[in-house]
Amino acid sequence: METEREKYNIVDTSAIRKMAFPEYYLTVDGFASTLNASDIFNANRPPFVPGGDTFLQHLAVMKELGVGAERGDSLLREQRQNERNRADLNMDASISYMKIIAIHKQDPSILYTLGLPFKDTLRNNTSHKSVIPEAIPIEAEVKTLKGESGAIAISCTHVRNGGPYLVNLCQGKPVSEDSWYNPGGHYSSCKEIVLRSLQRASEYYARVRTDGPNGPGPWSNVVSIVVI
Repeated sequence: METEREKYNIVDTSAIRKMAFPEYYLTVDGFASTLNASDIFNANRPPFVPGGDTFLQHLAVMKELGVGAERGDSLLREQRQNERNRADLNMDASISYMKIIAIHKQDPSILYTLGLPFKDTLRNNTSHKSVIPEAIPIEAEVKTLKGESGAIAISCTHVRNGGPYLVNLCQGKPVSEDSWYNPGGHYSSCKEIVLRSLQRASEYYARVRTDGPNGPGPWSNVVSIVVI
């Protein structure tokens, strides 16, 4: 039976430490986006707790050093690893802060929104198997809102026991993962996600995924629309 402590000690930081750099980059980028979009994390966050922008800075430095490191430059390789070590320490601090919030609110599900890998004890615990969504792709649709300019509504097929849901947008055709951005926080339902204040007469692309306790699910199909 899962103890109260185990409910809040679910992020597998050791798995993050073992990631190769390409996977680590994606993890850090997703973590940064999640933190930047989290109202509960940023509402009263002390300045000494690293926010999403801190991890984007770590990511930029690692990628810049990585060009030479991958070519065999031992000094740049060492510098990149040092930057990763600093990112790991900051990640520990940010996770701990979110954990404090979750404990204070007595709501461990808050930690599920981080988009980080979880410990095998959580995945294998039979009490959780019924609430962990499978890696089922989401089918997304998008439409304009009648009578409201600069706004769209995204609707998706619901993943059983899925959620919270994360939306990515791209203004213009996406050319890489860096083209996408998170326009807001997570949504408890994907029946109709309304996004406002978009640029009129612009084409937007959108995709959705579920960020459940077993980590991020696969992205939905990409849908596009011209905002009116």
